[in-house]
Amino acid sequence: MKYLNSILLSLALLCLIFTKANAQSDEEILDLSLEELMNMEITSVSKKAERLQDVASAIYVVTSEDISKSGATNLHEVLRNVPGYWGMQSSYSHVFSSVRNSTPVNTDPGTVLYLLDGTPIQDVMGSVFNFHNFDIPLDEIDRIEVIKGSGGTIYGANSATGVVNIFTKNPEKYDGINVKAEGAAPGYAAVSVRAGGKVTEDLAISAYAKYRYFSGWESLAGKYENGDDNPNVTASDFEEDYETSNYYSAGAKLNYNLTDRSKFSARIHFNAYNQNVYTSVYGTDYLISQDDISYLNEVNANRTVANIRFDHDFSESHSLFVRASTNIENDFYQVGGGMNISNSIFDLEIQDNFSLGEFNDLSIGANYRFVNFDIHNINSTDYINYVDPQANESLKGVFIQDKVKLLDGKLNFTLGVKAENYSLVNDKYYLSPMAKASFIASKHITLWGGFTQSYTTPGFNSTNVNLFLFQTPDQATWTGIFTNAVYQQVYENAIQGGADDATAQAQANGYVNSAQGQQDISGLVQTQSAPNIAAKNGSETVPTQFQTWEIGLKSNIGDKFQFNTSLYLNNIADGISESADAIEFDQVSITDDRITDYYLYGNYVKGQSVGSETILKFFPIAGLVMEASHAWNQTEWEYQENSDFDIATVTDDPTPDPAFIPEHIFRFKVDYSFGQGFNVVASLIQTSEFRTESSYIYDSERYASLIENVVFPGYDGATVAENSSRTIINLRVEKKFVEDKLSVYAFGNDISNTGMIADTDNIRNATLSQIGAMYGIGLNYRLK
Repeated sequence: MKYLNSILLSLALLCLIFTKANAQSDEEILDLSLEELMNMEITSVSKKAERLQDVASAIYVVTSEDISKSGATNLHEVLRNVPGYWGMQSSYSHVFSSVRNSTPVNTDPGTVLYLLDGTPIQDVMGSVFNFHNFDIPLDEIDRIEVIKGSGGTIYGANSATGVVNIFTKNPEKYDGINVKAEGAAPGYAAVSVRAGGKVTEDLAISAYAKYRYFSGWESLAGKYENGDDNPNVTASDFEEDYETSNYYSAGAKLNYNLTDRSKFSARIHFNAYNQNVYTSVYGTDYLISQDDISYLNEVNANRTVANIRFDHDFSESHSLFVRASTNIENDFYQVGGGMNISNSIFDLEIQDNFSLGEFNDLSIGANYRFVNFDIHNINSTDYINYVDPQANESLKGVFIQDKVKLLDGKLNFTLGVKAENYSLVNDKYYLSPMAKASFIASKHITLWGGFTQSYTTPGFNSTNVNLFLFQTPDQATWTGIFTNAVYQQVYENAIQGGADDATAQAQANGYVNSAQGQQDISGLVQTQSAPNIAAKNGSETVPTQFQTWEIGLKSNIGDKFQFNTSLYLNNIADGISESADAIEFDQVSITDDRITDYYLYGNYVKGQSVGSETILKFFPIAGLVMEASHAWNQTEWEYQENSDFDIATVTDDPTPDPAFIPEHIFRFKVDYSFGQGFNVVASLIQTSEFRTESSYIYDSERYASLIENVVFPGYDGATVAENSSRTIINLRVEKKFVEDKLSVYAFGNDISNTGMIADTDNIRNATLSQIGAMYGIGLNYRLK
């Protein structure tokens, strides 16, 4: 196996570290920050409080302090510091992201579950998270717990390679009134206010409001980049400002102690944004007149995330919670010329946690999720349609999980299984078993490992869509084109033979009206006219299965180091991808009687992801923290047997080369607080080469898609983004005043980036944009 050397090297390193760390005396006094890290309380793994040291999962916790010191201006900039995560920006707010899994071409990742205060916030069109339709104050976040690897029996669907659990601040522990304002070049500004705290001994409330503005890095619409050979286009189809976006958000939270044992809580988060968005489709006469059709869309989108929860403690060893939540998303979807979507998730969950004696901690639970799809105001129904644009789906699940504690809690086995049904797919129940173990060798060291089987549900686009990628003129138009071509050929031959104009015209007219002429014209229509090209779902689509094996180590080495490492192997079956080639069907298009070549989209690939994450934290002196990490991932895909096409004749490789997630990502961060209220944080992210390459057709002002490969083989437009490595450098300097109530800071994000195009989604994107560096200042004032 090609990964054997890397795995053996990582295993050897793990064993060496374990041996050396275990030699340390158990009585050795640890630095307080190290001990706090090992004993940090998390809730993501089992949805109840546990020590980080005890869980058999790779967890990375981003604290509120980490967020404030990062200089991040949006959620993606926070998460890109997490080993195992990778996201590619196609603009400031649009991100293609994944954890531990690099997808085939033209597919959504869909394997990472995002939650806000326990509420799923997936975009159900592709089972992914829409960064652009999400904005809460980053200082409202208490912590982000990232499970790298399967969410297991507790989370089930769409948590196959990760869970990003965003927890906002508890009203009971609120820090008074906070006002924050920051601005940066180019064209960024944000202001927020947060307030809250205890109203009575039993009641605590909080609220926030935020406004964010971004006017964009320089637009590249209508410009060539290759010097004198390609001068600037003087006019652009995109005349409106499409870089400026305005974000608004507000939220409120409530905690109420009903009794000493019962608690009620409620959360609501609302955000909205407006922005101009251009979309386009190839006109039916594109081959003749280059009539690319553009639409200007004035987008006003919003999202509401809310939940209510009841907790009751029967005893110290028995607790229960019931939670009802919703995620209502109104947005603009850019595929096929664009459309409005109003999709919603309503989720009901109950979980009972209790101990059976001193050796078993049992959790049982059930959830019911109702999903409503509403696709409307499609700009170009000639180019995209849905089988059922207004549809419903339910997701039902039950689980049982037992944590068996042996050797005074030093050896723990977690066993569980979840059964889920996804009505949009079929009536079957899919089982997700899990078996994990952790061994706490000492307060310095935990070894863990295990197996999980999990599933990712297909998004709405994987089961309902009929999308044209390219449409050509109808048969009557083609007949007219080739009639004229035959006429001109006969006419020119006659002129060259010495005939006068009238005689040449007569000969040409006579030929095109003759049986032979009509036969020639018909043959040209059949052989020379380009086909319509479309994409639709295959005959049957089922959830994608992930079987994940993991081992890991969490340890303190001496009183200055913390070392965490994990290795994983994902075996993937029924992966969703496009077919290897367009498949000719005896079918007509969605608009008329033209025969169409279809790319199918279904469970056509299987694959394997293998990788590791290694994190080293070093506390050399008081106030100084250094963190270095390395994430390695290789994902390979191949076509699997299916009922829609024969893979025996397929020569294409569905594995992108290079992959969307870099094979190697190195991260390094230094956080130094050196007295007098000063703090400096510097971070570096360095990646190996990954896939960003895309081309742009300047004449039509749109990203190229299949047209250059299918209609015009060999034509690839102008390359505007090239596969390459990436260097990201961030810097933040802060000074606190007035007993730390006032914080003033300056930051630079991605400061080595002089401006680059980083596009990964040419089906959705039409406009040509870039990302770049950002330099800013800000202040935060806290009034208790």
